[in-house]
Amino acid sequence: MGALAFSLSPAADAQPSRAAAGPNQPVASTVRIATFNTAAMSSTREGFSDVKNLLAAGPDIVALQEMSSWKKREKVRIQLLDCETCQWDGWIPVPAVQGGLPILWRSDKFTMLGRDWIQVAPETYVGPKGAGPSKMNAKFIVRVRLRDNTTGRTIWILNTHFVPTVQASHGGRNSNRKRIQLYQKHMVGLQSVIDRIANDEGGGLVFVTGDFNVNYRKDKIRQDPVFPYAALGAKKFRASYNKLGEPGTGTHVLRNGFDKRLIDYVHYKPTRRVIALGQRIVTGMNSDHRPLVVDFKVTGKGCYERGQLIC
Repeated sequence: MGALAFSLSPAADAQPSRAAAGPNQPVASTVRIATFNTAAMSSTREGFSDVKNLLAAGPDIVALQEMSSWKKREKVRIQLLDCETCQWDGWIPVPAVQGGLPILWRSDKFTMLGRDWIQVAPETYVGPKGAGPSKMNAKFIVRVRLRDNTTGRTIWILNTHFVPTVQASHGGRNSNRKRIQLYQKHMVGLQSVIDRIANDEGGGLVFVTGDFNVNYRKDKIRQDPVFPYAALGAKKFRASYNKLGEPGTGTHVLRNGFDKRLIDYVHYKPTRRVIALGQRIVTGMNSDHRPLVVDFKVTGKGCYERGQLIC
């Protein structure tokens, strides 16, 4: 494995820090969210090494994909979550498909308020043309609801993984009709979950993480209504790349060595309560994907005076 390294975006030199405040003063916190497809084909040793190295890079919340291997999940649970000196908690579902989307968070920064998973598309035959199996597993959104211990804000993490081989070279959908239909069903389900949180589950700050298998660089130009730029944009959500720019390196390395695609995302809804500060892509992993790590400022109540941020 190569040396662990950061590829910094232009905005990533911001060095946010937790606001110092007295007991009755408004406060803000920095929340660093990472998303990482660990690669199903990686060995248990390789996958665990990648996760451990990512945690050492300083995130507060980590959303993982392609972790269905029981051995990988158990190693993460035993060595990173359930030991006396462990500094992390997590939601690792037991079923293999849902369990492929675990979410980890720092024990000292967050309190878990709830966790579940939601099926948004059934097992679907998509045919042999394209990456992955001909029959795709059911599609899920794995969720955790956390309280930010500094600000008291409720934070939702929605973690998911979309079907591959759906984007044409021009950036819009390709001719793989069954894959596109599955992608659309998955996206409609994700939009519904976002609406449910806002309308029926008390709201909060929602972050959508995962492997979307669509290159942001081209999606932002074509804006196909099925794909994340337009579909999540309709819900006022944006990828970190929209605010912080497009890193020179990508989050995925193809077999031919091309590594410029940005297919892994942290989406959020920009408001006065959530401000994107910086992002980085971590290289040197065993996986063919690279973690995306994004820093956000989360502002507490009273952080604005006359429209000015004071936290």
